[in-house]
Amino acid sequence: MKELVTNFPNQLNEGINIAKGVDLKFDRTITNVLICGLGGSGIGGELVKQWLKGYSELPIEVCHSYELPSYISSSSLVIACSYSGNTEETLSCLESALELDALIIGITSGGKMKEILDETNDQYILVPGGLPPRSALAYPLVQLIEIFEQSGVLNDSIKKYLSTSIDLLEKEQQSIISLAKELLEKSEGKKLILYSEDKFSPVLLRTCQQINENSKELAFYNVIPEMNHNEIVGWANDQNDLFVVMIRSNLENKRNHLRLNITNDIISKKSDSINVHALGENIIEQSLYLIHIFDWLSVFKADKKNIDVVEVDVIDYLKSELAK
Repeated sequence: MKELVTNFPNQLNEGINIAKGVDLKFDRTITNVLICGLGGSGIGGELVKQWLKGYSELPIEVCHSYELPSYISSSSLVIACSYSGNTEETLSCLESALELDALIIGITSGGKMKEILDETNDQYILVPGGLPPRSALAYPLVQLIEIFEQSGVLNDSIKKYLSTSIDLLEKEQQSIISLAKELLEKSEGKKLILYSEDKFSPVLLRTCQQINENSKELAFYNVIPEMNHNEIVGWANDQNDLFVVMIRSNLENKRNHLRLNITNDIISKKSDSINVHALGENIIEQSLYLIHIFDWLSVFKADKKNIDVVEVDVIDYLKSELAK
């Protein structure tokens, strides 16, 4: 897994090269977009949804379930993302989207999804397979942006920020690893809690997923300002079994900046904590920078406990029980 984490910038570059060969056809006016995906295949949708808030005039949502929302119609763009091509929830959504005559584009490495889309003559982008889905984030992530750019949904191009993100990650690789090791040392034996402004919510979700799967640990997050209206009351007492990471950014809303400062002051008196400052000039660069830090943290935690990073026996058991 360390090699896969190290390769993240190269994987982004591979994704860009794959996207250069993509030529999609759009035969109708699109009124809304739905990205369907679970786990490592779904988090890319959450990231892109957040990134495109300032670039798209159409509503963009992400579905992590078996069922499509009721507004999906023939004027909807449904992007079905399953790295393996066999995610049953995403296949269920795909079948429903076909029945509704939605405009469908798949992102997959093969599997049942490819078979279905070959049979229906719907479009898909094929990405390299054979990796744990959580370690293949860059492939679907880049293709999602390519789909949005070719569809005309965006009012500006953001692909350039993928290239600048690669430059940032390569330049900061050693400092990223050093920071991940510092987080490992300071958080040892404690549950990880993450807070940030709401624009980084997908990054925090991704971090918890990586800690869950790679490190075999529970981790939790919440965002400002929502947590200021409820969860902050839970910090009335000391929490000695927790380690808090506060994500800070120069992109913070002015009021959220003040809220984060005050929240940090409250929590730092109740628990061990640290502030991690995002590097980069925009939300895309900063998100990928943070993701790379916490991916490293998750594998360092696994190494510390001498456990198999790739093993997901509990998920395999769940799937086998569902298949009965």
